[in-house]
Amino acid sequence: MTSGATSSGRVKHREAFWTLVVGLPAAFSVLRLWVESGGELQITLLLVSNVGPANLAAALFATVTQLVTVVLIALFAIGGILWAALDAAPPESRLREFPPLVLRLALSAPGSIVVVAFVLALLTWKILYLPLLVPAAVAVVQRPPWRIHGRWQAATALTLAALAGYAWLVGPAVLDAWAAREHLVAVLLALPPLVALGVAGPVPERFARAFATIALVALLGVVATTADSAIRTPILPLTVTKTQVQAEASAEPEAPPEFIRGYVITANDAHLVILQEHGGVRYVPIGDVVSTVLCGTAREIPAFTTRVRTYHVEDSLLSASGRQVRPQVRIDPQCRIAAPAEVR
Repeated sequence: MTSGATSSGRVKHREAFWTLVVGLPAAFSVLRLWVESGGELQITLLLVSNVGPANLAAALFATVTQLVTVVLIALFAIGGILWAALDAAPPESRLREFPPLVLRLALSAPGSIVVVAFVLALLTWKILYLPLLVPAAVAVVQRPPWRIHGRWQAATALTLAALAGYAWLVGPAVLDAWAAREHLVAVLLALPPLVALGVAGPVPERFARAFATIALVALLGVVATTADSAIRTPILPLTVTKTQVQAEASAEPEAPPEFIRGYVITANDAHLVILQEHGGVRYVPIGDVVSTVLCGTAREIPAFTTRVRTYHVEDSLLSASGRQVRPQVRIDPQCRIAAPAEVR
């Protein structure tokens, strides 16, 4: 393969990589607006005209960032394993002549993007999944923790010290999770650092291509399973608005209040525009609005009880830090009044 062809191939795959990084969030932003509208064209246009770029960017960072970092880190880890296999393959190997697509995409990524992906994952992933970053990082750098710069004795001591520190940090949480029958939490907290000890090293050449195919299918599966959750996550805050129609004459009885559960799209001098939780748009006269309160969604209800050093395992480091600043979130009774029967 000539140097010109190699350079052209790198440029092409780098373009494909940046298309993945930039195009995936953009596509999800459009899909989310479409799903949020219930598939109605006019409501979609209403959302597009009122949801500002800053709001959409903030919603994308809070939800789609996790999806993008999962895909990128998985891509980099798979690419690191395949690169080790390619490096160990003989010169006449077909693996060298026709590198897998996953490897070519991973190699086209700048080193700064790899670092940014890991930092964003560290901040936005749930604490439950943070241990998976350890074997992923070892797979990317392809260097066993105990053989850093040839000083294997010092590196081994540092590795054992790191494992001991990690055991001190998460050991109580693992025991609590196992006692509470939250076995998935216990495994995800305890197993990944041990797996990291055996990740580095080349895959045998005869298995490299099969591994590349399986890894690509698995990567697409990760995208499909996480994309559904990312697309369905609302981009507007869920609210309950209490309204009361003003009586035209003092002799008329006052109408009972109505609680409208949905997402406030916009407000002006005439109307409060609400996208109802179960579809449809309501234009509420601004004079009839008594109050509006924020409510949580069913997706925010935690499934586990385990905590790692006071931090809940289903919080990210960013959200856990925020809960330390605002430790209590009051649930307004209006949220329960207007909640669907199956959520109460």
